[in-house]
Amino acid sequence: MKNIFIRYKAIWFTFSTTLIVLGIISMTSNYINKGAIFNFGIDFTGGTSLTLSVDEAEKVFAQTKEVPSSLREKTNGLIEESAKALGLEHVQLTMADRHYFMVRTSEMTAKQLDQFIETLKQKVGSLTIVENDFIGGSIGNELQKQAVSIIGVAIFLLLIYITFRFEFWAALAAILALVHDTLITLGLTAILGIQVDGAFVAAILTILGYSINDTIVIFDRIRENGKTMTDAFSAIAELSIWQTLTRSVYTVSTVLIVLASIYFFGGASLKDFSLVLIIGIFFGGYSSIFIASPLLVMFKKWSE
Repeated sequence: MKNIFIRYKAIWFTFSTTLIVLGIISMTSNYINKGAIFNFGIDFTGGTSLTLSVDEAEKVFAQTKEVPSSLREKTNGLIEESAKALGLEHVQLTMADRHYFMVRTSEMTAKQLDQFIETLKQKVGSLTIVENDFIGGSIGNELQKQAVSIIGVAIFLLLIYITFRFEFWAALAAILALVHDTLITLGLTAILGIQVDGAFVAAILTILGYSINDTIVIFDRIRENGKTMTDAFSAIAELSIWQTLTRSVYTVSTVLIVLASIYFFGGASLKDFSLVLIIGIFFGGYSSIFIASPLLVMFKKWSE
């Protein structure tokens, strides 16, 4: 069996390091040119949230108990067009209670709100503002700190869990792989200009959970093989990766197919969320094989 996962670890590490460095360069460039490392949504920057009741959609909903996707996409398109015509940024569109249209944008003045509603009425007909909320910038800053804290606590708890289940070196290798996944996902988010909001944080936590699960499967096999084999630890790790490779590839591929379907057919509101998951799940599977396991072999060798 070819020794490619452990033997050529320098190639995998170099590839990952290159992606991380490119991401850091992109974040630095964004900060210098735009004043923020990411394209933050209004969850983190503050803004205006509107819930709208559009008469045309309400009439259809009263008869069929749903708003057809064609009407929903048409109305959302007109809402986005009207918002951007006024220079509003971070436009997010979702549905509430299956028939209300939710619009979240950068902060609107009273005059801009009136202009937005009037422009929208000309395009979609009669409508009513069901709810109008304002998210302050200070709240957005607090949410940024909470998001970082949540991810940090999650990684710390995983470190403790894996230490008790395996050993410290396995935990350290797994956590570094998670940091690798997070940094690459953040870097590509900055490069692609993906919007960072509350859903983004949920996506990152999902990626961490998926990645650690895939890593634990491989580490479990390494531990079991170690009980019956007398080969060098690197050979045991290589064999264990090959034994779990089919399972890892099938699992990642299945998840990516579902996420790709959501990305292409799930509507505009799910595109950024699903794209982040696609990036993170792919590199989560990659890191379990090409990063976590070689790191474990290195740490075991150093500790001898």
